[in-house]
Amino acid sequence: EMIEFYESEAFRWSYHRDTLVEFFKKGVTKKPCSCGFNYFFVRSTGELFLCPLVNISMGNIKETRLRHLFFSEKASQFRQNVGKFAECRRCTEPGLERYALPYEGFTYLSLLLKKGRREFLQLHQHMGLDKYFN
Repeated sequence: EMIEFYESEAFRWSYHRDTLVEFFKKGVTKKPCSCGFNYFFVRSTGELFLCPLVNISMGNIKETRLRHLFFSEKASQFRQNVGKFAECRRCTEPGLERYALPYEGFTYLSLLLKKGRREFLQLHQHMGLDKYFN
């Protein structure tokens, strides 16, 4: 039922549709999640998180330098478990691709080859990414 839902015309312009459908069919995705590698989150309290879904703080940037927290042993162990957390099974956007895609160069441009120029530009605009390039 989820496969039919995401394969419907309503999700035609969703970049994540292909990833989700593949995940529902096979239980795995080709592109691993990049949380903790290409982004992180800092809450207003100063707590640093490598993923918005996994409630494991790396520490507080008000008390410890960001660089130390990001490259800490705790962060390294977290990265080794990406994809194994229970929260990962509920994730619908591994690696927050909507934000990371413009900065991942070849991964993003591979969509141009896959979709063709016209569909690529329509998807690009639909996702709101054109604001970064105009």
